[in-house]
Amino acid sequence: MDYNSQHQQINLNTVMSKMKITKESNKIRIYGAGGHSQVIREVLENNGYEVTETFDDKPSGRHYASKNVTSGARENIENFPHEGHPVIIAVGINAERAEIAGFLKSEFEKAIHESAIIAPTAKIGEGTVVFAGAIIQPNTVIGKHVIINTAASIDHDNVIGDYAHVSPKAALCGHVEVGEGSHVGVGAVVIPKVKIGKWCTIGAGTVVLKDVPDYSTVVGNPGKIIKTKSPELQLNNTSMQSDVAFIGSGISSSFTILHFLDLIENNKEQRKIRINIIDKYHEFHSGIPYGSRSGFSVHLITSLKNFLPEPELGKFIKWLNNNKNWLIDELKKDGGALSLDWVTTHAKKIENNEWEDLFVPRRFFGWYINEKVNKRLEDLKIKGLVDVEYIHGEVKDIEKKDNKYTLSLDNKKTILSEKVVLAVGSMPVNRLWKNEILIEEDKLFFVNDPYNPELGEVLTKIGGFVGKTPDKKLNVLIVGANASGLEMLYKLNDVVEIESQIDKFVLLSTQGLLPDAVINEKRKKEYTPFNLQALAKEETITAKIIAEAAFKDLDYADQIALGAASTVDIISKAFGSLLGKLDAEELKKFACLYGNEIGRRQRCAGFHYSKTVDGLKEEKRFSHIAGRFNDIKKTDTGEYSLEYLDTDSGKNKIHEDPIHIIINCVGSTNLTKPNIPDLFKNMIDKGYTKPNESKIGFEVNESLEASDNLHIVGPLLAGNVFDGKAVWHVEHCGRIIWLSEVLSNKMNEYFFENNKLKKRPI
Repeated sequence: MDYNSQHQQINLNTVMSKMKITKESNKIRIYGAGGHSQVIREVLENNGYEVTETFDDKPSGRHYASKNVTSGARENIENFPHEGHPVIIAVGINAERAEIAGFLKSEFEKAIHESAIIAPTAKIGEGTVVFAGAIIQPNTVIGKHVIINTAASIDHDNVIGDYAHVSPKAALCGHVEVGEGSHVGVGAVVIPKVKIGKWCTIGAGTVVLKDVPDYSTVVGNPGKIIKTKSPELQLNNTSMQSDVAFIGSGISSSFTILHFLDLIENNKEQRKIRINIIDKYHEFHSGIPYGSRSGFSVHLITSLKNFLPEPELGKFIKWLNNNKNWLIDELKKDGGALSLDWVTTHAKKIENNEWEDLFVPRRFFGWYINEKVNKRLEDLKIKGLVDVEYIHGEVKDIEKKDNKYTLSLDNKKTILSEKVVLAVGSMPVNRLWKNEILIEEDKLFFVNDPYNPELGEVLTKIGGFVGKTPDKKLNVLIVGANASGLEMLYKLNDVVEIESQIDKFVLLSTQGLLPDAVINEKRKKEYTPFNLQALAKEETITAKIIAEAAFKDLDYADQIALGAASTVDIISKAFGSLLGKLDAEELKKFACLYGNEIGRRQRCAGFHYSKTVDGLKEEKRFSHIAGRFNDIKKTDTGEYSLEYLDTDSGKNKIHEDPIHIIINCVGSTNLTKPNIPDLFKNMIDKGYTKPNESKIGFEVNESLEASDNLHIVGPLLAGNVFDGKAVWHVEHCGRIIWLSEVLSNKMNEYFFENNKLKKRPI
């Protein structure tokens, strides 16, 4: 739709709106009598409204043109005429507008100037005002009681939170998010995909080039943070009480929220649900794998068609088609030589929108899911079906009393919630050497967690370390040959400043095998899992028998040099068909003890990762040791050597070359270890949760409850059985989506289908 036709459509909508108002009711009330009120009054009167009453909490400070102003609700809230004609809160200060909206029990109306251009697909919440010359482009969602001021430009796919203010001539590019209560100053510019937190101040003329944390003030070109206020100094009109609190906001909680919102919207009996979303990191809805902590240039470990099931796959591909240009630009900016090679190699497929066979950057999916959740939440907030509060902090303890849970955070906040969903993802990293995230010594750089605080920062520090000895080549050890290990190998070679300073890359893993990437279609057709197939004739089998047969078939594949990429589907289908023969107890054993063990030997990877390894092998710069990490020993020269337990001999050995950079990618700890998070310790000690035999998951019932109204979702569901299906690994999106649907249905039953519960109307 071009500019003129879009303008005509909006003006036509405005005319139709006026006709409807004239026939039904054209009376309205204004709360606020200052200068901002005068602008709103003029917009309303031009739209055919009659302002019947004007209220103000400080009548003495009203604008000279305001007449017949009466006292507001603040001094005498019980006697205030809440019912009656709709109200618009004409107060320019965001915090005051939010506070007033919190204590008024009135209906609210919008005020949109007839010259504003608003795309038909944009959504605007109650109480919001849009002034003359403002432009709001397609697929933008604007919350409640927002001010879009004169000639402000809001581009496509923006999300503007409740009580925000976008000042005159401010320009927000595509995919921008502005948090609750934030103020974007006059003439400010926000580049695409930037996220401004809640209750921020963006100074006049500021150019915002990167994300802004909550409660920050940013000024200048380029914009810089000059101060950050404590959350306690900001108005928080949303109560810290909720119907459901999500601890963790990664993919599992995001899909649960999305499914639950669909059920809320489609429910005949409507009530407002209060949702709190808590995360110890500032980034919501993407988690570590798909967020900024992993960077923009690490890839899915499987092809897109194997990553997402339908119909989500089709929705994501449609989004990729519409957003691929800026996504590829971001990939090029974040990545290096290997990222550019990936783009060049797949340029034709990307141009033709052929995504299914590509191992796309994970951050693409993170952007998609974040945008999707934010828009759905804002949409339902506009409809009055949900209230949502984002809370930054780490939950340290949980206490149940009177059928409600009190969550205690590290920032001294407490949250009261009727229902709790624990969705924190995988267990913390198992630290190999010393109890620190990063250790830097004279000739050693040891990384215990490459994603803490984020991969980009860790790579920058590694670059600084290798830069100290520009005339000396260093050796790198990566412990673990899983997805993280391959990613780190890839990224170290992607950054030219690091790769050029590395002599040898060494991988250490128990089996000494890398995830496979290349499918041999001919030999795949010839391969048969004889041991598993033989069990199909047996009437009674156990979980252990299935696992032993799977291991024999995997051993045979190794002997004939046929990799996991060629056999994973065949073996998975073969043992999967046998699980139906197991009784409930044996199925539980398979989920706890054997599923992950088989999975570790079926790891696959993208060609871009294996290509990196092949290149290093050709240069004789790569070796893979089969063994387990024991220690790092300092030698007489001041350098460090690796001591490891050799898998074949069972003896300790010392690696011949010195090691200068070590990156721990062995994976997560388990629930039997002493270094688990305080929250888990407290939940276990109080009997709210009980680890199952898998040691990486909690026992839950069919409603995914560890205790009454305390739900688990995500990787901590490992070792459970649902609907006769064993769950041992909950990081595949297909399983995540399935289990999130199970949980959202249970939540819907609780809040909407249990007639004994007290319903809270909208």
